[in-house]
Amino acid sequence: MPEANVNDAQLSADERYAKAVPVVRSFLESVLGLLGVEVEVDIDVEEDGLHCDLNTSEEDGGLLIGRHGATLDALQYLTLRVLQAEGFERMRITLDVGGYRMRREKSLRELAQGIGQKVLSTGKPYHFDPMSAMERRVVHLALVNVNGLRTESEGEGRFRHVVVFPARDGDPPRRGGNGYDDARA
Repeated sequence: MPEANVNDAQLSADERYAKAVPVVRSFLESVLGLLGVEVEVDIDVEEDGLHCDLNTSEEDGGLLIGRHGATLDALQYLTLRVLQAEGFERMRITLDVGGYRMRREKSLRELAQGIGQKVLSTGKPYHFDPMSAMERRVVHLALVNVNGLRTESEGEGRFRHVVVFPARDGDPPRRGGNGYDDARA
């Protein structure tokens, strides 16, 4: 029986993601070094991709995060594009600085809950400011099980945002599923 060659298609997800770690580390350290940011990159292999903690000074952390995480989102996008250019299959890449992502998610969930209550009491839809796909997903999921509400994403590109609506007559009670009406988030 011939010896089987192990190719990328036969590797487990963990093994494929682990192969991407040195590429991600090299890219992030190079780019951030060019910006004059001293950073330690800690990368964890997770179930659906890589989580990268960028450990740096508080001042540089603020620079890397940017307004509402815009700089961090852009760096995350570029990291993903580098992996794609290197021939890696699609995977989730999450960059974080000082626990920013967790704090932002908590803040968005609380905001969504408050807005949901406002929509229920007034009966009027609410349009959030534009946000990233990851942030839109947090808002959709925060309201998924709130009866009397539905959420949709509207707009294109950097103007895409979540709208919270009172449920329409005939909408089934919310009990899970994907949680929102727009798969693109």
